[in-house]
Amino acid sequence: MNGQPLILVVEQSLHDLELLNSHLGILNFSCICTKQGVRAVMLAQTHQPDLILLDMKLSNLSANQVIDDLKHDSKTATIPIIAVTPLRTVDDRSTMLTAFDDCITKPDDFNQLEVVISCHISQLNS
Repeated sequence: MNGQPLILVVEQSLHDLELLNSHLGILNFSCICTKQGVRAVMLAQTHQPDLILLDMKLSNLSANQVIDDLKHDSKTATIPIIAVTPLRTVDDRSTMLTAFDDCITKPDDFNQLEVVISCHISQLNS
């Protein structure tokens, strides 16, 4: 998509999904978005995005199941997955990082979001 990094945004809240999509567009990233875990797995397999932002509070398929499905598929196993979570403590964050490549907290801190995404995108390009 236009040579811009492609990010799959998986967010249960439509409001948060629209905010993330809009902000990532401003940062010059292409996005595909969904509110559903099952659809996230299908979109990741089809489009093989550069990065996935995954809400931890999904309804139809848990975030843990999404990560498990993605990490066990050769097409998607190496895509960095960043957890989007309301967790605040260091212990919570370290637990999250065992399953995910990184994590950001809600409400979205767009500066933190930009730093984390840029870090992972630059690693992919090196």
